Amino acid sequence: MAIHFFIVLTILLLFISAMMLIISLRFARPIPDYPVVDLEEVDGDVLAEHLSDVIHCRTIASDELTSTMRDEYINLHRALLKHFPRVHTTLEVRSSQDLSLLYIWPGRNSKLPGVLLSGHYDVPPVDPKTVDQWEAPPFSGTVKDGYVWGRGTLQGKGQMVAILQAVETMLRAGYKPERTVYLAFGHDSLSGGKMGASRTAAYLKKAGVKLEVALDEGDWISDGYYPGMTGMAALIGVTERGHIRFEFRARNTGQDDNTLNILSHALARLSDNPLPASFKEIRETYRGLVGGVGYLQQVVFANIWLLSSVARKMIYKHPEAQMRSRTQFIPIRFTGGLQNARADVDVFLMPGETIAAVSEHIRKAVNDERVIFQPQADRAWEAPNASSSESAAYQTV
Repeated sequence: MAIHFFIVLTILLLFISAMMLIISLRFARPIPDYPVVDLEEVDGDVLAEHLSDVIHCRTIASDELTSTMRDEYINLHRALLKHFPRVHTTLEVRSSQDLSLLYIWPGRNSKLPGVLLSGHYDVPPVDPKTVDQWEAPPFSGTVKDGYVWGRGTLQGKGQMVAILQAVETMLRAGYKPERTVYLAFGHDSLSGGKMGASRTAAYLKKAGVKLEVALDEGDWISDGYYPGMTGMAALIGVTERGHIRFEFRARNTGQDDNTLNILSHALARLSDNPLPASFKEIRETYRGLVGGVGYLQQVVFANIWLLSSVARKMIYKHPEAQMRSRTQFIPIRFTGGLQNARADVDVFLMPGETIAAVSEHIRKAVNDERVIFQPQADRAWEAPNASSSESAAYQTV
């Protein structure tokens, strides 16, 4: 009887192993072979100079627009005009409030849906207490050790300058796109985009513009995003996270504890009880990293139905991957005193998470009736549906 059991068990294990092998071999997404566009090489020193000049402009995000801030935005526009002359003489340029910019590059075939490349040039404020901790002053645009240093180099201004430099180079080579290309750069994206991106979107909708693909600022070209990944990779984002800003307040019930302690303990419990990780997006990423990750990782994520516990251990040991696998709770502001404490917490939702579900998770994790929380109405939206990685637009990118 025991022999028959081991025979059946061996056959079952061999069958599962064979099935896992077949799934793993079919897991990787093939990479289309596209011809390389022959363009002149961009001078890195010149590009660094352009970015440095833009970094000098103190386009700091704020809920209120002052005359000083407007002057900084206009200075940035002048820098763009100076460094990208062909862009500004060839493309149609529109602006919202004379601040957010929309460039329109007509294509050869106006019947085809267009392409939108978007970004923003406003940057987060700098805490004066941390200025001495910066490698270089935040708005200096210092160029050293092969890098441009300053606020906005990695988020916002860096992408904008790269896009404009690419278009400038293509115009110099006499290139004309088949589809119409739209370049949209917001001035208030970090404070909600009400006066910039929203108005640009309204204009495009009113004009009846149809898009084949829309790419926002995207991700970095880097290595080590996920366990087992080797070499440099540029990840293609097919969606973006949702965002909620929650306002937390604590009520003093007249007992010994103060509201600062109440709120601190509540946020600590929230940190200790994160939402479960999701492997759907990471699994799709591994599919695209053909030859860029180890065989073990390919097998594990190809067979997540069986090896989810192994995948979870891999992800939890890798800070970058763990951050990308779950909804993030990030406290950004803590104010008040012993009797009236308040905290603002930014929540970045994974695709599929809802505002209602996150609110319920917070209620259970905090588990304290003295803590009141609610989302800010103008800063609460869920993640959009993910675009298909099998689409023609994705394959082209």
